[in-house]
Amino acid sequence: MVSFEKIQDFNYEGQRLLFEKSKRFDYDRFTILFLEEFDDDYLNLAINIKAKNEKEFNEDFIKIKEIMNSKKRKASIFINNNDLLNTVDFKSKGLEVSDNSVWLMKDNLKEIDLCESSIPISVSRISKEEEQDYSKIVERGFLRNSKEDPYDGLAKSVIEAINRSCYINDKFITEHYVARYQENIVGTITIMYEKEIAYIYNVTTDINYRKMGICKKLMSHIFKRLTEVGIDTAVLQTEAGFYPEKIYKRMGFKELFKGVKYTEK
Repeated sequence: MVSFEKIQDFNYEGQRLLFEKSKRFDYDRFTILFLEEFDDDYLNLAINIKAKNEKEFNEDFIKIKEIMNSKKRKASIFINNNDLLNTVDFKSKGLEVSDNSVWLMKDNLKEIDLCESSIPISVSRISKEEEQDYSKIVERGFLRNSKEDPYDGLAKSVIEAINRSCYINDKFITEHYVARYQENIVGTITIMYEKEIAYIYNVTTDINYRKMGICKKLMSHIFKRLTEVGIDTAVLQTEAGFYPEKIYKRMGFKELFKGVKYTEK
């Protein structure tokens, strides 16, 4: 089984490599990523936190804060260690939750039954003409000011990452797919993969076509695609406690771990 650290590192490194002016610094007990183009915490954060207790974390956080502040960035950390999450007083360090996510995995993709939607849709990779608009297509699936959707729209850095992923394939292979109904795009999904694992991004369904099985149809399609290239494990990340988490778990995704991103106020 792929380790938790490899899974989270795969996620962040795959996105970091989309930006030429991004940097990675590996220390003994943590890794810090910097993205010069943007000052939000999307790819300006510390990951792979190896502190085993509160004392070690306190020592590491002092260093993380010093390093990130020297780069004119707020200190931001991603924690998936339950011991740290349950014992460290992050608020006292001037940190607040900026993302509360759950990481899910599905394996044995070869054994997955293919699902159909309740309306006749077709799934295909995006065309060259659609690449330039793909981030806008994805963004339409994320509602603003909605209690139901986990994200209040997409940050500029995320939109730029989606744009770049259409053209840049360095260490990882990236493929974008859309679901069409009567010539309208009603859903999206992206896979990024290497030899043994795939990561799923940009899973959206048009607000007017939800609860019609479009997400399941898209998932079925990419599961089949991944088995064609010899991959039998897929991972995705979503905001904890919102409806997408329930949908994915009904599809057979199992929870790997929860992760919380804390960022300086």
